[in-house]
Amino acid sequence: MNGENTDRAGFAQTDAPVSELPPRRPRWRKFLIPGLIGLAVVGGLGWIVFNRIILPLMIVSQMKPQPTPVPLANPKSSTIEDSSDYAATLDSRQSITLQPQVSGQISQIYVRPGQQVTAGQAILQIDNREQRAQVASRQSASQTAAADIDSAQADVENEQQTLRSLQAQRATALSNVQLNQKEYDRFVELQRQGATSKQILDQRLNALQTAQAALRQADADIAAQRSAISRAQSVVERNRRAFEQSQANIAEGQAQLQYYTITAPFTGTVGEIPIKVGDTVSPTSQLLNITQNQQLEVQIQVPLERSSALRLGLPVKLLDDQGKEVQTGRISFVAPNVDSTTQSVQAKAVFENVRNLRPSQFVRARVVWSNRPGVLVPTTAISRLGGRDFIFVAAPLSASGCSEPAAPQGGGKFEANPDMLVAAQKPIQLGRIIGNEQEVVEGLSANDRIITSGILQLQNCAAIMDAAQVPAQQSSQQ
Repeated sequence: MNGENTDRAGFAQTDAPVSELPPRRPRWRKFLIPGLIGLAVVGGLGWIVFNRIILPLMIVSQMKPQPTPVPLANPKSSTIEDSSDYAATLDSRQSITLQPQVSGQISQIYVRPGQQVTAGQAILQIDNREQRAQVASRQSASQTAAADIDSAQADVENEQQTLRSLQAQRATALSNVQLNQKEYDRFVELQRQGATSKQILDQRLNALQTAQAALRQADADIAAQRSAISRAQSVVERNRRAFEQSQANIAEGQAQLQYYTITAPFTGTVGEIPIKVGDTVSPTSQLLNITQNQQLEVQIQVPLERSSALRLGLPVKLLDDQGKEVQTGRISFVAPNVDSTTQSVQAKAVFENVRNLRPSQFVRARVVWSNRPGVLVPTTAISRLGGRDFIFVAAPLSASGCSEPAAPQGGGKFEANPDMLVAAQKPIQLGRIIGNEQEVVEGLSANDRIITSGILQLQNCAAIMDAAQVPAQQSSQQ
């Protein structure tokens, strides 16, 4: 059939000679390579399981359990502050808003905002021409009053000279009266003796009366002259008072003139200047602000529960944003009354402004109530269990309170050795947190050796060793 034959086995036969047919392959050879690959994979997996799991288990089962290396340290003895932090406000010790004492127009401004000025330095000028003219007028009036005094004093001197002349005339009149009185008395005696006539006696009497009238006129003239002198002296006194008033007016005008120049009352920094040259101002106008920032006052509102501990001289620390101390002062004022709004007591402390702080700035202030010795431990050494705080203390098994070391996590068992170092869990009472450390008030002494970290891997009475000694032991074993 088409040149082909089939044998009994079902193989195709050809008409070609036997020597020309390809060699026959065994059927098992096609499974050889996949089988070898499978054996290699199974062998590799077995080797990995043996090397990674079975062999370590065999080694661990043959090794003794080792203590857990932990970092050990003594608690730190330190001074503990009993303090409280409060939000506080800074205020300037000296700050003023200048206002004029006179009305007028601004003619000059000598400073600029932010400028440093010294006490007495001129800041601005109000137009004072009208006031200067007023002072000049008063000075002229004073000169007139001084001239009036001189004129009135000259009048007094003239009147006094006239008085002295009238007094001399009176002396003459008095002498005449005395002379005529003697003559009259003599002629009376002569007429009684009959040695003279009645007519001559009458003539002597008339001469006496004339002399007496002249004396009386002299006395009247002197009295009138004294009155004239008194009037002249009154004029002098009135002119003197007018002069003194004019001097007072000049002093007042000159004092008012000084108000037209606004000066700095103290050394400080000029704030914003809301006015400009040409503005008209009055005593109610606000010219500018001057603030002295070399010293600042911190104002602290202390709650009532701590107000009883407030006293002068308590240290106060200013803190920055990171809680670091930047400046220290002392309480200089404690308010005697309670703020009814905040139910707090105000305290103040003065600081040198070395960090260029600003008035009205909010800051953190720490009031230090007292200092005491204490013990600090890292916060990483503290654990909390069942609402209580604990710390692991490294101690020999015999002094730890443990009957035997705890079983290791990898299995096995430690042989009880009195000198074996174990982690004894001790309850403690905590105090203040200071940075990354916390105060231990009770349950720990400065001589204890504590485990400072890695406490999550420990249990009470676990066998431990000082991690600082591990490298030394490994090198000695090598």
